[in-house]
Amino acid sequence: MRNLAEIKPEFKKHVNNFLNDHKAFKFLLFDIFVEGTAYIVGGYFRDFLFHRKSRDLDIIVDLPNSVLMEKVTASGIEFKVNRHNGIKLRLEDFEVDMWSLENNWAFKEKLVKLNQEDKIHSIVKGCFYNYDALAINLHSFNFNIQYFNNFLKTGTLDILQENSFYKNLNPTTEANILRAFYIQKTTGATFSDNVKIYLLKKLGQLADTSNSSISRLQEVKTKYPKYDNTLKDLDIYIMSHEIIKGIVYKKQFYLDL
Repeated sequence: MRNLAEIKPEFKKHVNNFLNDHKAFKFLLFDIFVEGTAYIVGGYFRDFLFHRKSRDLDIIVDLPNSVLMEKVTASGIEFKVNRHNGIKLRLEDFEVDMWSLENNWAFKEKLVKLNQEDKIHSIVKGCFYNYDALAINLHSFNFNIQYFNNFLKTGTLDILQENSFYKNLNPTTEANILRAFYIQKTTGATFSDNVKIYLLKKLGQLADTSNSSISRLQEVKTKYPKYDNTLKDLDIYIMSHEIIKGIVYKKQFYLDL
């Protein structure tokens, strides 16, 4: 991983190079900066830290959604809006997922308090998994990677919030399960008890609402090329059964005591 002291100046150069290659997006960001600010969250920043190439970019914009939509529409960049009011921009060789701070589900549902004095910390706390909890401000280039650092130190994937409402109200259940399996397969991470219990409950709910939780996950992963290219159907079968078997074994162990 890059040295902490070099992150700010090196990331500034990294982003400037990207923007110079994508001029329409550069002008959109400049238009956003007239009234607000923006934060890069998750994979793009993580890839930079480890000198890896990125295929997509996630940005949270601190502007009212109506204002953000006006600016995106005026930019002339091809885009579409998903069911969660996220905006997907289609650049020549890149995809950008952009959403307003007010439409971030954790803040919208008031499950994470937005600290006006330290928004970047609130943003990373609003991320679901510690592996994805890193963000950098595109104005100041201040960043927060404390929860991601915890992942690196422990090798354990965790859900940042213990609150059951936070976990149950997250709107992307299947994607969260696939994400956990993908992270485990690509990094060798272990799951915290918080993650194991979440996965067990959600696998059970999927089994109740579909013919098979495993078949449902195998179907959904085809919508996510990254997961579909990495996770085989057999991986999903094995990982799902390991979650169920592990929890049942643990319960039996305590009963035997």
